[in-house]
Amino acid sequence: MLILRCPAQLQRLEDALRRSIPAALPVLGTVLTVARGNPASCEVLVDTWPQFGVVLTRLRPEDNKDPRDFYANQLTVFYQDEGAWRALLGGTQAVDWTRAFQIHGMQDGMYEAVREVTDAKGLQLE
Repeated sequence: MLILRCPAQLQRLEDALRRSIPAALPVLGTVLTVARGNPASCEVLVDTWPQFGVVLTRLRPEDNKDPRDFYANQLTVFYQDEGAWRALLGGTQAVDWTRAFQIHGMQDGMYEAVREVTDAKGLQLE
């Protein structure tokens, strides 16, 4: 996963996400926040750049002190490729499975992918 910090990259991502409204709304808000000063200490991650399959936003791990606080540990996701979303869930450190968290997204298949990974890891999904 790549963390986007460059204003030009964030602007390009913002433009791409605007073309995918309404499915991209959960991540678009965070991208706008990060691009305009980032007062909430969030980060924007993509699987590849500039052609991305998944965009994931989250609070910076160093700013999230309580591993049980699933309100602070919120993730938002938008994906153009469900296979890339499943690969991210199962094979990267972008999602910290040792912490309580919430995932927000509006796309078909999101819940099912999370359910499959939690079942495979022997974790509880609520």
